[in-house]
Amino acid sequence: MQIILIIKVVCSLQTQTALSTEIGMSPSNIYHSPHFSFRPLVLTISFLFAGMNSAAAAEDSTPKATYIDTQPIVVTATRTTQPLSQAASSLSVLTEQDIQEDQPVTLGELLLDIPNVDVLDFAYISSQISIRGSNSSQITYLIDGMRQDDQTMAGNRPSGIFIDPEILKQVEVKHGGGSALYGNGGIGGTLAVTTMNANDFLKGTDRNFGAKVKAGYTSDNLEWQKSAYAFGRSNQWDVVFGVSRRDSGASTNSLTGKRSKADIDAYSTAAFGKASFMPNDANVLSLSYNFDRANSESDTFYRYEQQRVTGKWEFERGDLWNLTAALQYAHSKFHYVNPDPWRGINSKDKFDSVSGNVQNTSYLSGLGRHAVTYGFDFSKTSQSGLVLDQTTNEWDKDSTRPDADGFDGGFFVEDEYKINGLFSVVPVVRFNYFKRESNTGFPSLSDSKVTPGITLKMTPYESLLVWGSVHTGYRPPMLDEMYFYSTDYGQNVEVINNPNLKPEKSTNYEVGMSGLFGDLLTENDHLSWRVAIFYDDVKDFISVQDNMLEWWQGGMVGPIKYQTVNYGHVVNKGAELSGTYELNGFKASASYGYLHSEDKETGERLGGVTPQSANLRLSYKIAAAQLEPWYRLHWAKGGDTVPFPGYAATHLDDYTLHSVGINWTPKIPNYFNIQAGLAVTNLTNEKYVALFGMRENNVGYARGFRAWLSAQF
Repeated sequence: MQIILIIKVVCSLQTQTALSTEIGMSPSNIYHSPHFSFRPLVLTISFLFAGMNSAAAAEDSTPKATYIDTQPIVVTATRTTQPLSQAASSLSVLTEQDIQEDQPVTLGELLLDIPNVDVLDFAYISSQISIRGSNSSQITYLIDGMRQDDQTMAGNRPSGIFIDPEILKQVEVKHGGGSALYGNGGIGGTLAVTTMNANDFLKGTDRNFGAKVKAGYTSDNLEWQKSAYAFGRSNQWDVVFGVSRRDSGASTNSLTGKRSKADIDAYSTAAFGKASFMPNDANVLSLSYNFDRANSESDTFYRYEQQRVTGKWEFERGDLWNLTAALQYAHSKFHYVNPDPWRGINSKDKFDSVSGNVQNTSYLSGLGRHAVTYGFDFSKTSQSGLVLDQTTNEWDKDSTRPDADGFDGGFFVEDEYKINGLFSVVPVVRFNYFKRESNTGFPSLSDSKVTPGITLKMTPYESLLVWGSVHTGYRPPMLDEMYFYSTDYGQNVEVINNPNLKPEKSTNYEVGMSGLFGDLLTENDHLSWRVAIFYDDVKDFISVQDNMLEWWQGGMVGPIKYQTVNYGHVVNKGAELSGTYELNGFKASASYGYLHSEDKETGERLGGVTPQSANLRLSYKIAAAQLEPWYRLHWAKGGDTVPFPGYAATHLDDYTLHSVGINWTPKIPNYFNIQAGLAVTNLTNEKYVALFGMRENNVGYARGFRAWLSAQF
């Protein structure tokens, strides 16, 4: 059995044991240095665990892998794979084990324990995230390495983050700008998810095929979850496919402690299939398909549907060729119906995108060691809309969403240059280009920009990493921000399009340090930690301007006008800390984030952003009973919401949430994997509203109960 104390990232215990060989490191060297010891730093807490070691050893004498073997492999810090301990970036990782233990309703809910990450709306159909105070449109979203194009957030057409947590193998959150690495956008951060394959389901077994079924219930929103997956592998093939279904209703409100009386019927279906073919050791060909549909029916009707087809080719030969080429087609539809007789609408919007990327990494020698990654990527997007004519009952072109097309592309090169055993430097540069145009008479917009970046790394000890980085970002306006407009006569509202928006530009400064150590108090204990201080400078910030204050003061005469504009100079600065400590089955994790967002032109602090948050998670594996009880704490400091013209900002209070649960993984004949779990969330029934813009958007759940059971055959 083992223990961990996290300050931000919980490391998976299920990563392949061949990792230390892959990265060319000795497992023992990752903890030990003949000149440096952290043992004195932790003696003050040794009494907490002194009595645990012998008892735990008696329960479980199975040999343990070295800690480097359990480090997650990450890709977002650079565009190449590396263990988390070597990633010179403020990076958070959620592993397959974390996802299974948490049983999140949405991907957004899973991210709540990551510092300086805020979540808007826990509903599957409209969940959005903010990293370091950014808008959701300022985040780059990757699925299996493929960038997902921005679509829409205008009017009553929300398009959030759509992927079912059931198929997730790993989630990475890179804090801070990443445009130089991943293209236009991403000035707030990068969210990258990796999906499961057959090897992931079958790891630790000698079987070549199997199936997994799962059912769960969440009282927060009366949600039933059902899923079934089948998978198989051979020397050349890896295939997995399955489906997940979620049905939910009205949710509980932490402010009242009662369930909403609204007649809500929400349901979602996610289908997933992925096949990989390995004709030889040098090539891997893969094809995946995702189908996601989310419905919400109350007094209005929402339906979002997306289909994605992705093909990928990976080729590896020697040090010069580590090539990846991928192509994706995505088709999205959104249907919105408001039956109100005065301001009713029945609209259908469509979004299509074709995107691709090619990159190669060459390992070279010359005055040190180089890993040079270079390539290009592109994305072609389009939007169109239809609206039902209430008089003729026929579908016409939706004038509020004119037909429009966009193109984004760029070339990049990055060199991970290891000068010697102490210093490394990672310069990166990218050329960006974009174009937006509409065939309905609106002017087009195009521009280009070079976005450089550099990271300096120092490893004074093999178990310690220090870094500093400067990266630039560039986010052109998406189609929806330029070409969406509407007039709602019932609400006296007019949305004015702005095809002359300028791209947002950012510079991200970051310094940080991370460590990975073992055998601190006794043999087989492990400590990993990470701390970063940042300063993000964003100019030409894209936001919404309105005349509501003038309209209010002028006697509410005439329409309320909204327009997307560039304004101001926004700075986000703060710190993120994380760490993990493990010993003999006990695991403790903690994290802390501090964020100050400021309008540099006015000197005022921006509302709608959580200024501080902290998380703690404790668990203990009882090997003899196959049980793992756990406890979680989430604390957030209150702050002001975004002020509404004519009204003052609302101040929200601090809140602390407590959750407890237990996981059971019995060994039952004829089954090689059974997992059951029970949890109570918001144990003390805390009344709270999470900060993310306006107050009414993010009322939390009251006390809730969750239960789940899965069986893998």
